[in-house]
Amino acid sequence: DGYIPCLTSGEGWRLERRDWLRMLELTLAHAQDKTVIAGIERATTAEVVEYALLAQEAGAHAIMFTSPFAPGTTQEQIIEHYREVHDSTSLDLYIYNESALSGNEKTFETLLAIGELPRVIGIKDSPSEPRTQREIERLRAEGLDYFIGWEMLLARDLESDGNVVSLANLEPALCRLAISARQQPVGEMIETLNGYFDLGADDWYAQVKKELKARGVISTDKVFAEKGSA
Repeated sequence: DGYIPCLTSGEGWRLERRDWLRMLELTLAHAQDKTVIAGIERATTAEVVEYALLAQEAGAHAIMFTSPFAPGTTQEQIIEHYREVHDSTSLDLYIYNESALSGNEKTFETLLAIGELPRVIGIKDSPSEPRTQREIERLRAEGLDYFIGWEMLLARDLESDGNVVSLANLEPALCRLAISARQQPVGEMIETLNGYFDLGADDWYAQVKKELKARGVISTDKVFAEKGSA
C-alpha cells in the first residue's frame, strides 16, 4: 500500500543527512499514488524534529519514528519526545515501538498517551513481550491503525490493520495476504521464508540486500558502516 524509506531495514539509523534525504526524494519520485511515510531513526528529539521538517518540505505524507536512543529514558520523557515532534510539524505521525535500536521500550500506558495526540494515526509494534488482541483493540479505539512489526506473528492469532516487516521488501504479496489472521498455511510459509532469508539474524538488513541483489532489483548489497568505522 505504500513505502517507508529510511526505516530499520534501510539502515536508516546509519544514513547521513544527505543520503537520508536523497533516499526519501527518490522514493517520492517513484511512488506514484502510493503513501510515503518517512522513517526517522535519530538519537535525539532535536534531530527527529530536524528530519521531520525535512520530510515535510520534501512532500512525505507522514513520519514514523522511535523514542530517543538512550537506555533509561523515562516514559514521561518518551511521551514528551512524541509531543514535541508532533507540535513541530503538520505531518501525521506513526509510532515505532521497539527496544533494539533505542534501548528503551514504551509501556502500553505510554502508547495510549502518545495515541491521544491528534495526528498520531498508527503504530508499528515490535514489542519484546507478546501483545494481546485486547490491547490492540484499545489502541485502535484511540484511532491508531495497528501494524504488526514481527514476521513470526503474521497470519497467526492477532487481528491487525496490516504489517510493516522486513519480509515485505522481498515478498510484498505474501505479506499483504498475511494481514488476515488464522491462516496456518500462510503462517508456515512465512516462517519458512523467514529462516531461508535469515531475517532473524542481527544483520537482517544485509540479508534483505543480498537477496534483492541476487534478483537484480538493486546493483549492490553493500552495507552502510557504523559511523567512525572503516
